[in-house]
Amino acid sequence: MNKLKYNIDIHQLDGAFLGKLDTRISQDFQPVLELEIEKSQANKPDEKLKICFDFEKVDFITSTFIRICVASVKKIGKENFCVINTNPLIKKTLKIAGLDEELNVS
Repeated sequence: MNKLKYNIDIHQLDGAFLGKLDTRISQDFQPVLELEIEKSQANKPDEKLKICFDFEKVDFITSTFIRICVASVKKIGKENFCVINTNPLIKKTLKIAGLDEELNVS
């Protein structure tokens, strides 16, 4: 199951994902993420929100989900966004696209 959890103590949205992040899932996820970003920023307007996506159980992502990541970076800043536990294929895809550093992929 794909879900977001807000950690108020560190002002961070944590995303845990499973399986394929295809176009349909990405389109369903985008408004949920945008709403959570708005709510979280309203919670602590003077503090920068951080977002961390865990791809440990993800085996495929589409360009639609990559666009969601890039849009998030534009809203919160590169230093406040990361993708962790990325499998080698997804990591290579993001590197080829030139986004591995922009999205802080590990």
